[in-house]
Parts: sequence; structure tokens; C-alpha cells
Amino acid sequence: MYYDALTTSAVRDELRSTLLGGRVQGVVQASALSAGLEVYAGRRYPLYLSAAGDAAGVWLAEAKLRRGAETPSPFHLLLVKHLRGARLSRIDQPEHERVLTLAFDGPAGEVRLICEVMGRYSNLVLVDADGVILEAVKRVPASRNRYRVVLPHQPYVAPPPQGKQPPLALSAEALQRACDAHAGEPLWRGLVEVAAGVSPLLAREVVYRALDDVEADQPSPAACAAVLQTLQDLASLAETHTWSPCVAWESDESGRYPAEMAPYLLTHRADVEAVSSISEAIAVVASARRVYDAYLPVRQRLHALIDAEVARQQTRLAALRRALPPEGAIESLAAQGNAILALAWRITRGQRELQVDPAEVGVDASVLPPDKRRIALDPALSPAENAQVLFQEYRKAKAAAEQVPALIAQGERELAYLAQLRTDVSLAEDRNALDQAEAALTEAGYLPAPAKRRATPRAGQPRRALAHDGTLILVGRNSRENEEVTFRRAAPDDLWLHAHGVPGAHVLIKSAGAVVDEATLAQAAGLAARYSALRGEAQVPVDCTERRYVRAIKGGRPGMVSYTHETTLLASGEAGGALDEESDD
Repeated sequence: MYYDALTTSAVRDELRSTLLGGRVQGVVQASALSAGLEVYAGRRYPLYLSAAGDAAGVWLAEAKLRRGAETPSPFHLLLVKHLRGARLSRIDQPEHERVLTLAFDGPAGEVRLICEVMGRYSNLVLVDADGVILEAVKRVPASRNRYRVVLPHQPYVAPPPQGKQPPLALSAEALQRACDAHAGEPLWRGLVEVAAGVSPLLAREVVYRALDDVEADQPSPAACAAVLQTLQDLASLAETHTWSPCVAWESDESGRYPAEMAPYLLTHRADVEAVSSISEAIAVVASARRVYDAYLPVRQRLHALIDAEVARQQTRLAALRRALPPEGAIESLAAQGNAILALAWRITRGQRELQVDPAEVGVDASVLPPDKRRIALDPALSPAENAQVLFQEYRKAKAAAEQVPALIAQGERELAYLAQLRTDVSLAEDRNALDQAEAALTEAGYLPAPAKRRATPRAGQPRRALAHDGTLILVGRNSRENEEVTFRRAAPDDLWLHAHGVPGAHVLIKSAGAVVDEATLAQAAGLAARYSALRGEAQVPVDCTERRYVRAIKGGRPGMVSYTHETTLLASGEAGGALDEESDD
């Protein structure tokens, strides 16, 4: 995703038209290298600012921003101090640079948030009215960059100029020289080298518009002149503000996906769709690439805790299974003890083994198979004492046979619940959902209660979707919501769906016994697949049955069920349609 100077200009214009004069009502630390501002300007706008490599940029987000970092950083704390309640008074961009400066007027005077979008060198820098750095999301000491130190209490120094010519001042001769210096390479590469603020994407578009060939090389003076004129026409968008944002799509074996975005029409791409704003274009590409996950540190920590508990449970289960006596072992122990008592008259002092014929002691041959007919004796013990040793092993084996299966079943339920919690963490869409998963781990005893009491996470509500005919579909996205959907929101004749054999959502079609058409059933099955451990798979088996046939597992954790009378459908793990932000039914 190329976030170049023209994209920055388009974002600048969009923010000026929507946010200028707005008041900051909230500051969110979306991740270690990104921040979110909630700006009220007639309505609330979520503004996302990131310095995270491929995800660097500034744009208006599609949904409310969520806290992603575990603990607030010094940068975040200063943003809260200086920006909350402040008004956005000015938005500036140095010419042909990927830098946006947002000026805020607050109780303590003006501060500026400088957003430098330069790939891995991106940064967010908070500066006071005198140009002194208050804090930066990435600190840069002199040991890393002598020219430009980015540390608190140091004067802010702008990124060094690129040493290229502005597009409107570039000459055809200069472009020709750049192309000659890159002989054998496409013309667009020379354009990137010589023109300020031009990304490879913009350069390809310019060459295609001018010469009808993206990979044209060895240009003539006339071709250079045509390319230069096209570049200047596109560069003038920063002054005319006549943007045409779009998204370019590509396809591979996994399907169609958004590959690039631009604030102008990409005529050199085959599959292009216009969108309403540059922020929408950026969000579509960034979201599809999943170039950022604000909650990644939290997910990784919870996954590590769950994986450690899974390993502990698996070790315990292996020990329990080893403790189960083999089939027939209990009866054989009792028969061996009785055989010693019955044949005590044959045992001499110091004897180490007794050979037994099943018929001689009156037991079935299956109770004393060939490998059990030679009974080891302790020569230091009497026959009665040797028999008692076997009877003691018999009682121990009998107790294990009575108690261990229940413990194994309990351990298997715990593993299933841990698998569900791991899926809950993977699919969590906001910080509250992650906090709920952590609270569930604590409640189940997998985590110790925190020494300092924390606020109880807000109870999540099942999400809902409407089918084409208005039928309500409820979706539980974690174990607690699954419990709510299945045992509090469902009628016996509602249809219930769940991905087959894997952790995932309980999905309910509120059909009240009416016939459900194929489109509604397919939508619900798609939601069950999408909110399961098989999310993203091309085909996911989904079980469907009436709610009356779903039962809570005795002794199980929340949301753990068994069911019968099911039929199995196939659905896509990326299907299901949109869900409401919150359920209120």
C-alpha cells in the first residue's frame, strides 16, 4: 500500500473538510505504534494515526477505535493530557511530503501532532508551541541519527529533503537524464528517482496514461515530455482538490482481494472500483491485508497462557490414562490372589513363583490368560501375605477403574473449553472481548486472581444479523455469549447451528418452527463457519439441529453442549454477511 504525497494531500483535504474545528473527546492507544483520536465535529469521527511500518498512515477509521496496548505509553499519556478537550485548529502538509501536522488548541495552549508517514521510518511526534518535542511514539537518539534526534526536550527537526525536484518544476531534460541513468529499466523507475513525492504506483499510472504502456523504456524526448505533462496534471490535484479515490483489486487461488488504493483513478489496473473517500480506500486495503492488529500483544499473551494450560492438562491426561488398568487386569489380580490362597499347601519356603492351572482353581481361562498363570511370589512373605499384596493391587486397580474415567472425561472437557477460549481470543474484535476471555480464564481457575481488583469487563451481547426475509439470526462470539444464545434466547423449535467438531459460535435462527429457506440457512451456516476455528477456510462443515436437541454437558464449562438429530451443511469460513454493532433484543 503506497501512502505517497498525493495520498497525504487527499487525506489532508478530507480531514480539513470533516474535522477542522472539532474537539477531541477521546484518545485511544490502539497499539504500541498507533493512536486513535475521537473528534467531535457535528458527529464523532474516529481518526487513526499509525507509525507501524506497512500500516503507517493517517485516515478516518470505519468503526470506533479500541484500546489495544496492555499498558499506556508515555506518548499516549501525553496525548491524553494535551489533546483531550482540545480543538483541531489547523491541518498542514509540507509540499510534496508525506507529513501531516495537526495543530490543537487546548487549555495549555497550542500543541502539534506531526505524523510522518515514511515506511519503516514513520513516526508520530508531539511538539509544543515553541517547536520542542514533548514525546514521540518512536524515540530516535543521536547514536542512531546525529542529524535528527527525536527525544523529549529536543527541538523538532523536520525530515531531511529528498533531493528531488517538485513535479511542477521538473523539466523534460531532467527526466531524460534520469531515464538515461537507469538505462534498460522501465521509465517509471527514472520518474521515481527524480520527482519529489512520486511513488512507484503513481509513476506507473503516469507512464501508462502518457504512453499506454506501464513498462515502457528508452523514452524519446517526446515521450518524456508527454510523461512530464501527465505527471504535472496529476500533481495539480493537490491544488484543484478534484480527487477520485479508488481501490484496485486482484485475484489469486484464494479469491479476489484489494491490492492497492489511490486518490486518483488507476487506469493501468484492470479491476478498479471507485469509493467515496480516500479514508475508505485506505481502510479497505489495510483491513484486507491485515497489516495491523491493535490487539496482537494481548492475543499473544493470552494464547501463551492458554497453551501452557493445555500442555499441563495434556500431561495430566496422559498420566490418568496410564493409571487405567488394562482390560481384564482387575479380575486377573483377584483370581491370582485367590489362587495363592487355594494352593498355599503347594508353596514351599523361599519359593519365587507359582504356576497355576485355571481349571485347578475353578476360574475361567479368560480370567487367567497364559501370561497371568505364572504368579511371582516374594520369598520373604508367607502365602497369605503374598495374596494380600495382590488383593491390595486389586483394590487399587478397581478404585482406578471407578474413578479415573470420570477424571479423564473432566480433563477432556477442560481441553475442549480451553480450545474454545483460544478461539474466543483469536476472533475477539475488541479489547472488551479479550478482557472477557481473560476473566473466563481466571474464573475457571487457570489464572490467579489479580492482586489489584480490576473493573469487571462489560458483558458482551450476542450479535445479530437479519436474513433477506427479515428472520433474526443470533451469533454468540465466545463461550458466555454461546450460553446466552442457546439457553436464554432460544425457543425449542428454533434452528441451532455450530461448526462441526471445532470450537466456535452458537448460531440461532429465530424461526419459531417455521420453514427456513435455503438462503437464510446458508447465511446462518456462513456465520457459524466465519466465527469458528476454521475461519477463512473455503469449506467448513456446519451442523444444524433444532434447539430442543441441544443439551448442556453435565459438569462442563459455559457454552459446552452436546446435540443430536443434526444434519451437516457446507459453508465458507468468510461468509455470513454483516452483523449489527450490538444486539439489543
